[in-house]
Amino acid sequence: MAPPTKKNPKPLFKTGVPFTETTWPRLSSVDQDNILDLLCSLLEPLGDHRRTHIYPSKGRKRKRKTKPKSEPAPNNGSTEEDAPMQEAPPPPPAIGTHILIGLNSVTRHLEALAAQSAPATMPASEKENRASGPDTRPSSTEPTQEITLKPLSIVVITHNHPPASLPHAHIPALLHLSTLSSPSSTPTRPIAVPLGYEPRLASVLHIPHVGAIGIMAGAPGARALEDYVREHVGVTECRWIEEAMDAEWKGVNIETQKG
Repeated sequence: MAPPTKKNPKPLFKTGVPFTETTWPRLSSVDQDNILDLLCSLLEPLGDHRRTHIYPSKGRKRKRKTKPKSEPAPNNGSTEEDAPMQEAPPPPPAIGTHILIGLNSVTRHLEALAAQSAPATMPASEKENRASGPDTRPSSTEPTQEITLKPLSIVVITHNHPPASLPHAHIPALLHLSTLSSPSSTPTRPIAVPLGYEPRLASVLHIPHVGAIGIMAGAPGARALEDYVREHVGVTECRWIEEAMDAEWKGVNIETQKG
C-alpha cells in the first residue's frame, strides 16, 4: 500500500495596510546599557527624595461596624494647637518638573503638544451657523491665555518590542504630530529598552513599576544623556501620516501566508 501523500497547505490571503510601516530605532546592547546608566544617574535624586521624605500610603479600611459612643475624654487644657508641628519636607529636586513618569503622563503631554501644533479647523455646526446668519451670541472679552508646553527630547519605553504592542502603537504618531508646527526643532528620540531594565529604573525612582519616562528638552543635568542619545539613536518617521493626507489610491495590499 502506498504511503499517504502529504497535502500542500492552502495559502491564506489577508489584506494589509497599504501605507509605509513605522519602525522604531534599534539599539545595540552597549548603547542600551550606556543610556540606562546615564538615565539612572539623572533620576537618582528623585528616588532619593521620594525614599527619604515621601512615605507610602497604607490606606484606610472602612469600618462597617459602628462603635458604641464613648464618653468624651477629660480636657486637661491641651489642644491640637499644642501638638508639635511636623517639619515640612524639602522641595523635590529641580529635575522633577522636567520628568514625566508613566505611559499615561507621557501620552497626555504628547496629545497636548499635538493639539497645539494641529492646524485650525472649523466644526461643521459652526460653519452652518455662519452660513445661516451672523452669530448673536455674546463674545467673551477676556483674552485667552495659551499655556506653552515644553517639548520632549527623549521618551523611554520599557518593552521588548513596542511596534507589536498595542498600548505603545500611538507613541510614534504623537511624536510626529507634536512637531508639525516647528519642523526645525530637534525631534524627540524614542528609546525602547528591554523589559528586564524596568526593575532597575523602578528601584532608582523608588516606585513599583515604570512603563514610560519622558524627559523634557533642556532638563537640568540631562545634557550628557541628550547628546549621547542624539548621536546614537535615530529618529522615528511616520510616513503613513503624509501618505494618508495625500488622498491617493494606494491599491489593495494582499498578503499571502502559508496555512
